[in-house]
Amino acid sequence: MACLSAPGVVAEALEHLMRGDAARAEFSACVRCDPVLSLRVRLLDAGFDTQSDLLRGVLLAVPVAAGPAQAAYAVRWRQSIGVAHLAQALALRAGVGDTDMAWTAGLCHNLADYLDIDTPTPVAASACLAELDRDGWLADAVAFHAEPLARGRAAHPLVRVTQLAYQLVARAGAVDSVDVRAALAALQLGAGEAAQLLAESQAHTRQMAQRFGLADAGAGGGSNGFDRLARLYAGQAAQSALHQYFRRAESPAQIFAQLRESLRVLFGIDAACVFAPAADGLLRACAALPAPPGLHALAIAPDDGHSALPHALARNAPQQFECGEAESALVDLQIARLLGVSGFLCQPLALADGQTGVLVAGDAAPGLGVSPLWRCLLAECTEALNPRAGSAGTLPGESPAVVPPPVDGIPRERVRRAIHEVANPLTIMRNYVNLLGERLGTDSSVQRDLDIIGDEIERVARIVRGLTAAEETAAPQAQMELASVNGIVSELVRMALGTLLAPNKVTVQIDLNPDVPPLPLNKDLLKQVLFNLAKNAVEAMPAGGHLKFSTRLIDVEGQRQVELEVADTGPGLPPDMVTHLFEPVVSSKGGDHAGLGLSISRSLVERLNGQLDCRSTPDGTRFLIRLPILQNGQAPLTTTRYGSM
Repeated sequence: MACLSAPGVVAEALEHLMRGDAARAEFSACVRCDPVLSLRVRLLDAGFDTQSDLLRGVLLAVPVAAGPAQAAYAVRWRQSIGVAHLAQALALRAGVGDTDMAWTAGLCHNLADYLDIDTPTPVAASACLAELDRDGWLADAVAFHAEPLARGRAAHPLVRVTQLAYQLVARAGAVDSVDVRAALAALQLGAGEAAQLLAESQAHTRQMAQRFGLADAGAGGGSNGFDRLARLYAGQAAQSALHQYFRRAESPAQIFAQLRESLRVLFGIDAACVFAPAADGLLRACAALPAPPGLHALAIAPDDGHSALPHALARNAPQQFECGEAESALVDLQIARLLGVSGFLCQPLALADGQTGVLVAGDAAPGLGVSPLWRCLLAECTEALNPRAGSAGTLPGESPAVVPPPVDGIPRERVRRAIHEVANPLTIMRNYVNLLGERLGTDSSVQRDLDIIGDEIERVARIVRGLTAAEETAAPQAQMELASVNGIVSELVRMALGTLLAPNKVTVQIDLNPDVPPLPLNKDLLKQVLFNLAKNAVEAMPAGGHLKFSTRLIDVEGQRQVELEVADTGPGLPPDMVTHLFEPVVSSKGGDHAGLGLSISRSLVERLNGQLDCRSTPDGTRFLIRLPILQNGQAPLTTTRYGSM
């Protein structure tokens, strides 16, 4: 238990463990690269599924090589990996024994060296190795690995393979020595083949050393592994602290006060404000954070093509602004002047009223918007402002979550448990997407795909959380935000192309009118409708076909409207089915079809104050969604720009 482990291996294993069952294979492959961890994990009574919390505790508590001892540790670790890889290759090539056991024997051959790097103390490895091999061959291979090859001539193949691998790795030019060649011949291997296996082992060792921060000092390996583990520990501790900090707030005012204090002490940001959509649809400074009076005189259109604030909202991603940028919006320069800063970071932020505003953080450090601590701070603030966005579970002393009413005879407690269980994997998925985004860097296409995945995970979470509404009679009013209809269609097509359309041999075409203005609507509801229609269209074309999405502006009884069309080339619908198309019925499709999709779609469109109609012929089916540009009697949206160039 006192033996040291590689900090880089521990860090990567923790990351895989945080991903859950989806990373079982990666976790095992990672732990397999550490002599101490591999034994400790294999000796657990239960495995990955039932003991993930215990595994996490083991990883967080295991002693790791750090400081001056890390250089000596790295030398011995590289020898462990080299002997393990070569022993496994020799066993495989010679067709003797269990290759996994050969890896373990090679990996643990110098286990005693890991107790104390500065003053090595021999330890009996046989006690723990005996539990993995009842016959004792594994313990023998470790105990006798450095014995002369002649003594092991008639020993068990696992012992001979481990001895030979150790000699080839530890002795320079061993492949040309008489004893090594004799041992190779006994395994029906030649010197040239052994030299090739040794070269492959050395290349593998270098690759693993770079991966885990244990490369030679001249190669720049250094303390990368320990630094990575330290950042992981610090990140987890900071997230836990911020989570508890924001849970103490009892009102939005307190939450924003905590946000302001966090910005100051964590990131040195003293000047910050929040812009939010006003009743006229324009972005204006709000009272969430104290702001200079002059900011309240500014207003920014959501479709402003120059200002960083609308860019952040449209892309749902942080945007940096610096005063020296060419062709920047004058309004951004004015915001910076009033805040007394030379630049600022625009961060989308979900507000308590269901709207999405923009946090403007003055003089933010470059790259702050993608740092894990920054993302954690915004996530905790969002969950505090929207408590139903958090986990369905509660901590001791907290009020329990709203218990949903029974649905169609399903017991109330069963529904509550289901919602709770769904919330946990959704949180894991969301965290993994964030982690994957950090690992993959700045590839714009990959990040765009990950953003879509993250948005869809959050949309599922909102649908699930909607089940906890205490009101059974009336559906909650859809939260409106200014959104691009064309953007929603494009995003849906991009999301469905590789998962729904292409696998079913359905080609897709989009014909979007660029004059369609942003509309105040609920993006989730419209996206759900479009996906339902696309899924129905694909099912209507089992042999493949063509699907087209169109947007246009139309006039209906003197009212300007946006029309979305989803058209397929399927065989059309029977006339009697069209008559009852939007009524909830029992589906004849079987499987997971409930016969409710079109009924739900129409009700969702009606919640958007729109209409959903169907026109079907033997040449295909067209669904038409009409949405008014005016919402609840509000004035039409304006595209007037304030302060832009």
